[in-house]
Amino acid sequence: MFHRLMALIHKEIIQFSRDRVLLGFSLLGPMLQIILLGRAIGQDIQDIPIAVVDYDLSPLSREIITALDNTSELVVAYFPDNLEQARDLINRGDAMGIVVIPPGFMEDTRSTTETAQLQVIIDGVSWMIASRTLGAAQGAVQSLVDDVLVDADLPSRGGIRVHPEALFNQTLDFRPDSITSQLGLITFEITTLVAVMGIVREREIGTIEMLTITPLRQLEIIAGKAITPLIIGIIDFLIMLAVTQVVFEVPFRGSFAVLFGLTILYLACEISYALLISTIARSQQQATTVVFVWAMLAMTLSGYLVPITTLPLALQRVSWAIPLQHYLTIVRGVMLKGANITALWPDALAILFLTLVMTFVSTRTLRRVIE
Repeated sequence: MFHRLMALIHKEIIQFSRDRVLLGFSLLGPMLQIILLGRAIGQDIQDIPIAVVDYDLSPLSREIITALDNTSELVVAYFPDNLEQARDLINRGDAMGIVVIPPGFMEDTRSTTETAQLQVIIDGVSWMIASRTLGAAQGAVQSLVDDVLVDADLPSRGGIRVHPEALFNQTLDFRPDSITSQLGLITFEITTLVAVMGIVREREIGTIEMLTITPLRQLEIIAGKAITPLIIGIIDFLIMLAVTQVVFEVPFRGSFAVLFGLTILYLACEISYALLISTIARSQQQATTVVFVWAMLAMTLSGYLVPITTLPLALQRVSWAIPLQHYLTIVRGVMLKGANITALWPDALAILFLTLVMTFVSTRTLRRVIE
């Protein structure tokens, strides 16, 4: 019995080692995943972009801006002329916070009757980044302003009061961000798993050759294989969206039509990625393994687990090709911020571009498989 069992194990190992695609993804995929997660989780959140609205335009206000920019957590990236322009930056996701320095701020620091006021407005959608932004801004304003006053030889009599405000999530509750992220992730997983079996199943059971004698073109075959997972993905999305509203009462501040239309575009993009994997894989086992690794990479590089800003710069650029990253921005923007298409068009355009590219590549790869 022992020898028979060892012979079977030996056979399985040889068979597994000959499948280079499966072997590579099984061994290198987890290693790459733990490296990416370890680097991302081990790094602090830094270089959070903020905007400063300086109505005072005094030497002290300029020193405060420098002090904010010198913190490791914050980067003063924008100097809008007014608060309305600054809020537009938050709505588009360009800035995560606003520091408003009111007129007469420097004079109020010298007053014995007035208290200098500062307002810190943060984007509360991502509670993790929002908490760090608020803490860093408050710390910089409270501690560094005293240093600035000392360096500038300005007596501080009235003190400085910071007024924090969290947009879209006043209590900084983690559930709205977490549940909307789950909505995007589960939609991605279900759709990809269904779509990836389209071509590889035909190839494994030997019916792929039958498609060559039909009048269908490669693009039509890709479209036909994409319709079923698209329908399933839409149904799953609608069911989960209803759960977020009825069970968890997640705010929905935007347009359902915008979210639904961009969701269809996103599903088409993920299906094109899955069909590319399906045309490359030689078996359903290979396809499932590749999809598993792809899902892990997408979770890491999309901002689902950790903010993208914590990743190395090279990985931040690679993350642009991850559709889930753009879709999470869209879901959070529409549901939690009430964003319209004018604020979401960069992510929508990126998804459209990735869809066209991956559909073209899938069609070319399918041609090679059939031939």
